[in-house]
Amino acid sequence: MKPIYHQFSSTTLACFLTTFSHAQQQPQLLDPLIVEGRSVIQPWSLSETIVGSDHLRNADAAALIRKLPGAAVVRNGPQTGIVQIRGLSGDRVAVRVDGMTITPACPNHMDPPLHYAAAGTGDLIGLYAGISPVSVGGDYIGGSLSFDRPDPVFPDGAASLFRGKLGASFTGSQDAAMATADLVFAQGDTSFQYRGSAATADDLRYAGGKVADSGYDTTHQELIGAWRTKGGYISVDAGFSATRDAGTPALPMDMIKDDAWKFGLTQQEKFEWGTLESRLYVHDIDHMMDNYSLRQTPIPPAGMAMEAPSSSRDYGWRSDVLLPRGETKLRVGIDLHGNEFDAEQIAIATGMKRDTFNDNERSRIGTYIDWEQDWTDQWTTRIGLRGDVVSSDADPVSNQILPPPPAQAMILADQNAFNAADRSFTDVLPAAAAAVSFDPDESSTIELALALNSRAPSLVERYLWTPLNASAGLADGRTYLGNLDLDPEISFRVGLGLEKRGEGWSAEVTPFYQSVNDYIQGMPLARLDAAKQPVLQYQNIERAELYGLELAGSYAISSDFSIDSSISYVRGRNKETGDELYRIAPLRGIVDLAYRHETWESHLECVWADDQNHVSDIQGETPSPGYGILNLRLAKVFAKILRVEVGVENLLDKRYADHLGGVNRVSGGDLAVGERIPSAGRFAYGSVSWEF
Repeated sequence: MKPIYHQFSSTTLACFLTTFSHAQQQPQLLDPLIVEGRSVIQPWSLSETIVGSDHLRNADAAALIRKLPGAAVVRNGPQTGIVQIRGLSGDRVAVRVDGMTITPACPNHMDPPLHYAAAGTGDLIGLYAGISPVSVGGDYIGGSLSFDRPDPVFPDGAASLFRGKLGASFTGSQDAAMATADLVFAQGDTSFQYRGSAATADDLRYAGGKVADSGYDTTHQELIGAWRTKGGYISVDAGFSATRDAGTPALPMDMIKDDAWKFGLTQQEKFEWGTLESRLYVHDIDHMMDNYSLRQTPIPPAGMAMEAPSSSRDYGWRSDVLLPRGETKLRVGIDLHGNEFDAEQIAIATGMKRDTFNDNERSRIGTYIDWEQDWTDQWTTRIGLRGDVVSSDADPVSNQILPPPPAQAMILADQNAFNAADRSFTDVLPAAAAAVSFDPDESSTIELALALNSRAPSLVERYLWTPLNASAGLADGRTYLGNLDLDPEISFRVGLGLEKRGEGWSAEVTPFYQSVNDYIQGMPLARLDAAKQPVLQYQNIERAELYGLELAGSYAISSDFSIDSSISYVRGRNKETGDELYRIAPLRGIVDLAYRHETWESHLECVWADDQNHVSDIQGETPSPGYGILNLRLAKVFAKILRVEVGVENLLDKRYADHLGGVNRVSGGDLAVGERIPSAGRFAYGSVSWEF
């Protein structure tokens, strides 16, 4: 790796760490953060972010995780934020939205789980960047992230209350407007809440032009009814979200329509013997994409105009019991998840159809036990065991869309072989986690954590029956083929956390290492696709490894000024071939100089990233240069109820591209096909929120 000083401007040299703001009472902060446990980034510790004003300038909830330790966002379009934690993305990361596991309806994951997270002030984002307790879930090998709305609000006694939050914003990078409403009416033991938002945006402006096919329109609506019980509450929630004309310039198609509805029941009850939490839900997606409605070339050549409807229905149940006994906490539970998935392609010129996935089903049931013990004031241990059983199946496929010979014969052979094969599978997935924490003195903490996790192949990896451009969000421009012979991935992780605290300052470092046996990756076949590139088939490679570290620090310069910072680094390698793993965030960070005085707040923030030269040769990934940008944010709270925020991002109007931002596939615009999609140029934004 080249030294950082060879790659950045003097502006970037001044900022070499990532920011974390601190949670305060009113007035609200720009980016409030509450940390549960002693540390933000130690191997087992949970970091929790309370959503503040960020959601008013980010219609995509994934943008809210950018400052979380170890987290990054893989983006193929403005509404396609895929969570990456310590180099692992997509199905390898456990993401839950309001307690739901959501399977994207798009085979290219243009609608990842956070697409359905309707962010609002007070929502809670929880991240285990390192090793998660086994109670978080099974069937994943990376970190975990949850996005949850606040608990219901009830009045004191038999009184009534009516409260609300209204917000509006305008963001100059896309001429984007957003409005939100959060209204609560409660009386006695009954509470009703409405949450809604609407956002619209044009194409993204960068320093030098516009990114074609990058606008969107979205709405979210949700109703929650809750009833207070002796020791908690029972709630019912129902919601609907709609997306129209959301461009995805890094993918071959766009999200023309995406409608989703959900329904759920939640119970939380505290008894003398412990706490019971249960969640039952269903989430249904109706998704439509095409390759001609939003692209500047109206109809693709040679009759290649296609549309691709798909659907995904998730249902799940979880019941968890916490049994505290003095210095011991025991948590036991059971959870299950099922998914029904369909996708097809339709040729506009002929009306002929092709099954991409036909009546695919995947179900999982898991049980777990977590034991936490405080042995002394200095020593704490946590141990968890978990087992999951994953079953999957797929119906036979049919295909009317056939190329001319000789390629036609290969596709027919694929179809016949798939339909004749046994497509029913059951995988048993073990998981275990253990951590020990030691406080040698009041200002120091040392934590060591180990974990064994496993993940069964996804429906895309297993049941993509013929070579197609379906890569579950990789967006590498390659053609992929599924594999009925895949084995589960088995992961071993170890992390060490060191923290030191002093008067007005703190410093933390967390190195980590992960080894994954039977890692699933697209590997080249002798077979070529239409672009004369080798088809990549999902295969188990013997072993992959990921390693890196995170650093964090904060310093109170005075009662009003503070500086907060951290840095993240991860590298992933295919140990079988020596190649790098694909699309991993480079060395990166933010430094934030903050001023807070009474009802005023300001932040001068520098965001930077190193060159990413560790790229995948197998997938034809290209390196990306480093960058550094400056952002300025100002906020003022009036009468404790009205909050106004203004800011300018990318103050120096630098043209730069995030390595995880994807490569352009849209012709006819300011950006050439094959060029890395740039981030926004200099733009101003403003937001106002009223709480009553």
